[in-house]
Amino acid sequence: MKKSSLIIFTVVFYLISCGTKPLSEKFVEIEKTDLMYGGMIKSANPFQIEGDNGKKYIREKGGVGGINLKTPELEKLYGAEQMVTDSTKAKLIIDFPLDRIIGYEIENENGFKRKDLVLELSKAYSAIYADKEKYGICCDELADLELKMVVVYEVNGGIYLESKVESKK
Repeated sequence: MKKSSLIIFTVVFYLISCGTKPLSEKFVEIEKTDLMYGGMIKSANPFQIEGDNGKKYIREKGGVGGINLKTPELEKLYGAEQMVTDSTKAKLIIDFPLDRIIGYEIENENGFKRKDLVLELSKAYSAIYADKEKYGICCDELADLELKMVVVYEVNGGIYLESKVESKK
């Protein structure tokens, strides 16, 4: 009886300890020079919303509309099903409006479409904004942030997805 209880306890403890890490523990600091020197740009992918006419939305005051990171409307994402990378592992690079550059490791066995990256960035930014002071964010609100582009780099065989995020203010 004691042996079976010990085995059950060990198995349960092992399963619990092997669970997924909290999102904030998947963040790592990144040096910009890692990407700029020694990496090769594979592609640049604009992220825009679709207007009522089925074309890219243009704002009245100028500029195209990016996809909101607090409440992404995937049904309005222009080219949502387009592949950005077929790599199954990548590191998302996040820098705006942070006081440093961080990387966030992501995995998807089917690669990453535009809509996949929007959802991953939305999760990451939500975790970052839950602890704004830690990342030096003072002025912009999450609801003001829009994803405009993702640049895909290959560095030493690894894929880096640098997000270009702006405030719509």
